[in-house]
Amino acid sequence: MIKTVVVSAIVTAVCVTALFAGAASATGFLRRQAQVADVAAPLAAEFAGDCVVQSRWVNSGGRMIQIERPVCY
Repeated sequence: MIKTVVVSAIVTAVCVTALFAGAASATGFLRRQAQVADVAAPLAAEFAGDCVVQSRWVNSGGRMIQIERPVCY
């Protein structure tokens, strides 16, 4: 009887651990933070008007990365 209770407790602990590990993996909790790809292009002096930094998020190999680039109007 005690052997059954011990085995059931171990199996329950393993199942709960697997459940939380699977949920953390599915939500991306265990992955590294998104890396910011900073593209620093020199702004030429001959551009007239306003210059802003345009950023967007793209999916690269299952990870979301942020790409920034200067845009002059």
